[in-house]
Amino acid sequence: MAISLPGGIEADEMGVALSFATLLGGGAAPTASDGAAAAKAGPAVVPAPGQSKKAAKKEAKAAAKADKKAKAPAPAPKAAPAPAPAAEEEDDDDFWGEDDDQTPEEKAAAAKELEEAKAKAMAKLAKKEANQRSLCNLEIKPWEAEQDLNALFKSIQTNVVKDGLKWSENCKLVDVAFGVKKIICTAVINQNLSMDAIIEELTEEEPYMNEIQSMTMTSMSLL
Repeated sequence: MAISLPGGIEADEMGVALSFATLLGGGAAPTASDGAAAAKAGPAVVPAPGQSKKAAKKEAKAAAKADKKAKAPAPAPKAAPAPAPAAEEEDDDDFWGEDDDQTPEEKAAAAKELEEAKAKAMAKLAKKEANQRSLCNLEIKPWEAEQDLNALFKSIQTNVVKDGLKWSENCKLVDVAFGVKKIICTAVINQNLSMDAIIEELTEEEPYMNEIQSMTMTSMSLL
């Protein structure tokens, strides 16, 4: 608050006090530079009873420093780090290569190509299965001991002919009992044939049902 003093001096309250003190003491009127120096020096330090002037000044200086620190503006808070960009989600739904941007013609062509690929795979699998062969070990027992088993086997080789069936080149005759022997032979068949059906045909239909008592497949293995 500016106050006009005798002699045209303006100063703060400290300057007022010094000016009046000067007037009362009969000294010269304080100048503007005197008032500024007084303002810079701060308020006068008055020691407490029993306190030295040096200790009072030290205490006042510490108090002023603490007050200045309390009035200092708080530091601006640090800006929060920008969030990391979200990872792009993988499109798991596009397992078969479908594209929503495809035209109807492109989708039809892709579907046709897929069907053709499936058909080729199925045909290849069917061909592979058809080419698989099985080796069957067989026993053929006649009705009578006097039967010519070699001639019987040659007749079977010649007359029982099927696509995918191949009889062994030769057979083996093994004794059973009381002079009766049996034919031991093999046959290779494709997967589209059934050896059970062939055995049933030989044992239950003419002309071999009267010559073959029984026919058994003892084992079968894939080739």
